[in-house]
Amino acid sequence: MPITLRAFAVGLVCVVLLCVATPLADLLVQSTWLASCHLPIGALVLFLVLVAGLNTALRRLSPRLGLKRHELVAIYGMMLVGAGIPSFGLAAYLIPTLAGINYFSTPENRWGELFYKYLPKWMVPFDPANPAGQQAVSRGYYQGLFHGEAIPWAAWILPVAAWLIFALLLFAAYFCIGTILRRQWVDRERLAFPLVQLPAEMVRSDPVPSFGSAFFRSRLMWLGFAIPAIIHSINSIHMYFPTFPQVPLRHNLNSYLVTWPWNQIGIFQIWTHFSVIGFSFLLAADLSLSLWLFFLLSKLQSALAASYGMQIEYMANYPVQSFQAFEMLGGFVVLAAMMLWLARPHLRDVWTATLRGDKAGKDAGEPLSYRAAVVGLGLTTLGMCAWCWFAGMTFLVPIVAIAILYVVALVLTRFVSEGGLLFIQAPFQPTSLIGAALGSAAIGPANLTVLSMVERVFIFDLRGFLMPSVLDTYRLSDTAALDRRRLTPALLAAVVVAAVVSCVVVIALGYQYGAVRMSGWFAIASPQQPGQALAAAMTNPRPATLGYWPYVVIGSAVTYALYWLRMHFVWWQLHPIGFVMGPSWPMIQLWFSILVGWMLKASILRWGGQRTFARARPFFLGLVLGEYTAAMLWLLIDLATGQRGNMFFLN
Repeated sequence: MPITLRAFAVGLVCVVLLCVATPLADLLVQSTWLASCHLPIGALVLFLVLVAGLNTALRRLSPRLGLKRHELVAIYGMMLVGAGIPSFGLAAYLIPTLAGINYFSTPENRWGELFYKYLPKWMVPFDPANPAGQQAVSRGYYQGLFHGEAIPWAAWILPVAAWLIFALLLFAAYFCIGTILRRQWVDRERLAFPLVQLPAEMVRSDPVPSFGSAFFRSRLMWLGFAIPAIIHSINSIHMYFPTFPQVPLRHNLNSYLVTWPWNQIGIFQIWTHFSVIGFSFLLAADLSLSLWLFFLLSKLQSALAASYGMQIEYMANYPVQSFQAFEMLGGFVVLAAMMLWLARPHLRDVWTATLRGDKAGKDAGEPLSYRAAVVGLGLTTLGMCAWCWFAGMTFLVPIVAIAILYVVALVLTRFVSEGGLLFIQAPFQPTSLIGAALGSAAIGPANLTVLSMVERVFIFDLRGFLMPSVLDTYRLSDTAALDRRRLTPALLAAVVVAAVVSCVVVIALGYQYGAVRMSGWFAIASPQQPGQALAAAMTNPRPATLGYWPYVVIGSAVTYALYWLRMHFVWWQLHPIGFVMGPSWPMIQLWFSILVGWMLKASILRWGGQRTFARARPFFLGLVLGEYTAAMLWLLIDLATGQRGNMFFLN
């Protein structure tokens, strides 16, 4: 079915609302982040309002006025691809970094002297030819403007436009990759796409979904909804009135592990996320088992490494021990290779359609024609490389960096599509990998400077990157028989609008309130890290760390062995995704909730069977919806009262 004009209009309005609300929540109120995962709170709760609120009211006025199922799915898809852009996906990293690289420059850290000369003037809002400390454009952003002062938009237009060119090229590349992969993952491998199940359930049973639909009539769903809503409300009241009791949802296990070598295992804590428990119940049991088990095994490995005298180091800006990060790298390479190998018949069809045209109609129903997707991927990749070359990078470095990004993006997207992981991250970046292989001096100061800026915005923290949302949207479109070829322009329009509006809002917030009073992560800590890394690399270049590369071989071998065993033995229960994700920051936060979800599912299947499992499903979907709704409700209360820091989900 085609996307209607009113669905397109409502979708754009919702995207704009998210692009205003998300920076307010993430940067100013500093509450639970609205787009910190691949089922964004803002998008899902706004979808709930549309289905249970707006559509219910429209149906009461006239059944014809209500938004149809395919319209709601199109609107949700537009929100989903746009929701991360004002936060982790672009603006919340881009704008503070562009201003902070100047605001935090001092004579002591010598940033202006060390690397300003490698920053093109069109890339930043300040003048890099003047290295003498803070300039007015960055000082105003961080300290706020005096009454009557105007925002210096002229200083921002060129750098924001330049960065948006790179961003939109990358986003378009993700759409092209999504088109190439969709049939293989959805139709041939039939991946579960767990994060699609809740929005699909909300609109499944009624052509004009509303609060009267079957999902909202489920008592079990409302019981699941009530548990996190009540507990988070109790804890939020405790934030306002410290004498009010609270329900602890986080516990530090490191306080019990104070002796050698257990005090060397890194962060070991319990976070209880009800939504993660809910989604873990929906996962295949072998996958959820592997996720929490390999996390615990990674901690045991750290203790064993320390006991044998290994010097424990961590990846820069990640709480992951370096040798385990390189094991993860080996796993990423093997998983990417195995995915492409498994998809080779499909990729052969794609390549044939690109060269000779799709005479057999194999790309009918795809978001783009295969020729457009392949050519588009080539052109967008070339465009990003050209952007980097124009910024002063040498020929080979951006090619290698973008290739690394594509491998990481492919594997992480698979984790979301198959494993339903709300929150994903890879603990390595191109600069760290190239530096480990060749030494930081071999990269060169111009390459390091530009690539460090690009990494901070587009590679460092991929919990909000676009590609998983694209695949989830295309999978969700199947539930409403949406014409993906017509849906794609609407999704692209949502991305463009989100990128522009988000940057404008984040700039305006800084000048109005002063970024020093905003998020300690986005506005203070994160913008300093690229400058600190650059200064360290230029004043004290690190040699190649060849000692970690054998761990890439170990990680590759273990991942391949797990993959082979899974393919050849039905009884084998360990999934390679668990090994590759085991030591990562997402698993540090999610392992306990995944364990609880796995235990509940195993118990229900053991004692109640498939029928009880199916009947319990609304309860676990209710856990997700209840936690998300509580987060949004308390965000609105915090915004009205001025409360700051009431964050209780994926912090």
